[in-house]
Amino acid sequence: MKIDDQVEALVRAVLDAAVHRDSDRFDSALDALGNSPETLTKAVELTLAVNAAVMFEVHDGLPSMQEVNELSRNVSHQEQWAEVSAADVQAVLAAVSTGNPPRVANTAGGVSAVFVIAANLLATASQPDEGEWWFNYLDKVEAAIEAAG
Repeated sequence: MKIDDQVEALVRAVLDAAVHRDSDRFDSALDALGNSPETLTKAVELTLAVNAAVMFEVHDGLPSMQEVNELSRNVSHQEQWAEVSAADVQAVLAAVSTGNPPRVANTAGGVSAVFVIAANLLATASQPDEGEWWFNYLDKVEAAIEAAG
């Protein structure tokens, strides 16, 4: 997947707001994505690819349904500030783990869930105590996504 530089910058703004649990900034950054349906589609596709890459790395491959369910509960609980439904989180994670596009990714709650999940995964999978912050980890994930085609 070739990552569009402009879309990447917009995605990073949404993810930064989500990592910092800043709902006003998160809503504004999401609004900026929604100005163009093409930009929003590219942003969601990139973020779903990030979700898949991080999930596969964290679970050393395809996560089991039990792991997906546990992760869904954890993300829903940890990210209550974003008011994403547990059902949307579950739908996104289940779809990402099977390689299917999530049906909720074109609903407002589903779009929010895609980004909130990515922010949560990046923040929890990075190693800030070793100097790898979520944005550095995202650099590695994006490089792998582009290299994979």
